[in-house]
Amino acid sequence: MSIQTSEKSSNRGQTFMRTLRQDHAGLSRIMREIDTQAHRLAEDSEGARAILVDAFRYLLRYHHAFHHPREDRLFARIRARDEALDQTLQQLSHEHETGEQETRRLAEDLARASNKELVGECGAELVDRINDYLRHTRTHMRHEETVFYSRAEQVLSDEDWLDIIADDGPDDPITDIRTMRASYPALARSLDEPTSHLGLHRPEHSSSHELRLQMLALTDLYGGLMHEAIDLTRTHFQRLKSVRDPVSLMRTAGTIYADNLRFAGQCVTRPSRWAINTGAGLIVGWLKPYMKQ
Repeated sequence: MSIQTSEKSSNRGQTFMRTLRQDHAGLSRIMREIDTQAHRLAEDSEGARAILVDAFRYLLRYHHAFHHPREDRLFARIRARDEALDQTLQQLSHEHETGEQETRRLAEDLARASNKELVGECGAELVDRINDYLRHTRTHMRHEETVFYSRAEQVLSDEDWLDIIADDGPDDPITDIRTMRASYPALARSLDEPTSHLGLHRPEHSSSHELRLQMLALTDLYGGLMHEAIDLTRTHFQRLKSVRDPVSLMRTAGTIYADNLRFAGQCVTRPSRWAINTGAGLIVGWLKPYMKQ
């Protein structure tokens, strides 16, 4: 394999891993929406149900149909290269199967239930199942990111990456609001409301519930930064191991400094954006009762 081909394959591998991480970011956003609507199910069964059904349908059509097969191809290659991870990766693949089954059952049960059932015992049981689903999915994502996302770029060869990305499928539709509106109209409207309407006509939540959702968003944010810090530290270590002379040491130190500076900027800007968005959302929520006509 030529150097040019090798570099192209490595770039594809980096792009592939970046796509998986972006998929997880989108999945976190959808799970926060599911969390919100599950808490609304008893008070607005029809509206919350429509959004939840769209959300689970989106998960089936994209994450279970394309994202998880990508991960499973990655798992298979890592298992072939690193036998110590075999049992862990088998478990993660098994969780993909059981997760898809529960996603389908939740979508079907939500669509089939009457409004009367949703505000009663049946609805309460569905909310419990949804909460369990969210808890297991978040744990599963953390295990994936800590176990194999950081390990993949170390143990896989250029040939591995070429095979893994041979049948990659479409991009996440959440990145295109027009696609979301066409395929998941109720979900798209709810996701788009904070931007297009500044939250002024979102269904009312208590300030404590709104704060809880924002804390989940903050947890996702810092979880992502933590995983990036781990990846960055590992990359720095590999760079330092390859140093052979003072000149390469100076170059490596410069690269490490630049990467650390960029990461430090992200550690400042991402929480700042969260603080601004959270403050604006909470202020609007508190002002809603006084802004009604």
